[in-house]
Amino acid sequence: MIENKPAGFWIRFLAIFIDSLFVSLLTWLVAALITGEVEQLQQTQQQTETNAEELSSSIYSVFFIILFTASRFKGSPGKMICKIQVTNEDGSTISILKSLGRYFAYILSALILMIGFMMAGWTERKRALHDYICQTVVTYRDQ
Repeated sequence: MIENKPAGFWIRFLAIFIDSLFVSLLTWLVAALITGEVEQLQQTQQQTETNAEELSSSIYSVFFIILFTASRFKGSPGKMICKIQVTNEDGSTISILKSLGRYFAYILSALILMIGFMMAGWTERKRALHDYICQTVVTYRDQ
């Protein structure tokens, strides 16, 4: 089996940035649909999130991160755009439960001053803390 090239810190960071743009847009759209206050939302973007915004953020997290990662897409929209994927160490698609565990392992990566994420730039296989915990790898997709 030919092993795909590991995806390092910066490409993974770009994927997360793209995902954050998706969640911002999705949050705004869902909140606008639920509240019907598009103009007010545009004027009060700096205010505390509404319940509708929190709900849409939760929906995004569950749907795009957990389900997309455990699907044939092997990653969130940001990862797909960056042409990277999340797999088991053997290259197979991860399960829903592993994807859920990986999502919650992000918290540990973030708790220690984001060092868990930065590990992707320091380790030989470009693995972050949550990758080690869940036995996953992030690699470039086949060209």
